[in-house]
Amino acid sequence: MTDKFISIEAIAKRYPGAAGGEIAVFENLWLSMQRGEFVWNMATYALRDAVNITSEEFAPAVDEFERAGLAKAPSRIVRPPRVARSPVQFECAYLQTVRLPGNSDAGTVDIVFGRVLAIHIDDAALTNGRIDIARLRPLARLGYFEYTAVGEVFEMRPPTSGALAAGMEGSAQKFQRAEAEGEH
Repeated sequence: MTDKFISIEAIAKRYPGAAGGEIAVFENLWLSMQRGEFVWNMATYALRDAVNITSEEFAPAVDEFERAGLAKAPSRIVRPPRVARSPVQFECAYLQTVRLPGNSDAGTVDIVFGRVLAIHIDDAALTNGRIDIARLRPLARLGYFEYTAVGEVFEMRPPTSGALAAGMEGSAQKFQRAEAEGEH
């Protein structure tokens, strides 16, 4: 891990609660953020049914893992557990939430940022030492009741070189080396 932090985002859509108050669909994420930490688990096509179940409005006392039939895996650094079947998980320290207003309470979206403290990648998720995104088929929310699963990945290198290109590749060591050598 370098001294530079990695930020991630998790989106939690907010809905009006039954008693007129606002509730977060991802209540466990909200509670974890209040404690200053959370876990991001990659939602994949194989986990789509469990993802859908956890979007239900639960009371805080309800165990969403149990309700969705998901096994918990202990985290190494943070207190919240990981989703055992998720192929990629980030243990995070909470940084901030940015609220994007919608046209109604139902359209408001919270974007949560965290500093990644630990990364867990299932060996089966790797091909030639890299995460095989096309095989994992991560989910993305589209709109309405529609989602998509990434099924095709292609490489497209920007017309640049030096530190910027090294940083985009994802190698902190190559970025730092290029930056130290004055490559821009």
